[in-house]
Amino acid sequence: MSMQKHSHGCCADKACNDKTCMELPSGKTCGDCVHERRCCMIFGHTPSDTYCDWFPRRFAEKPAQKEGACHGR
Repeated sequence: MSMQKHSHGCCADKACNDKTCMELPSGKTCGDCVHERRCCMIFGHTPSDTYCDWFPRRFAEKPAQKEGACHGR
């Protein structure tokens, strides 16, 4: 049996297969994702989780923050 890519396009990075579809990219957690707050509220995720409950996976890395930047000020 060969590994097949999902025919429906699956994850945004197109790097998944049937076994890894809902896993976040290697070394990434929910805390690294722009959708962290929403997923923690809706699905009960924690920032340390390494899988996504959205299908297809919607992981999008947060932009790097500038040092000393204030939020909303």
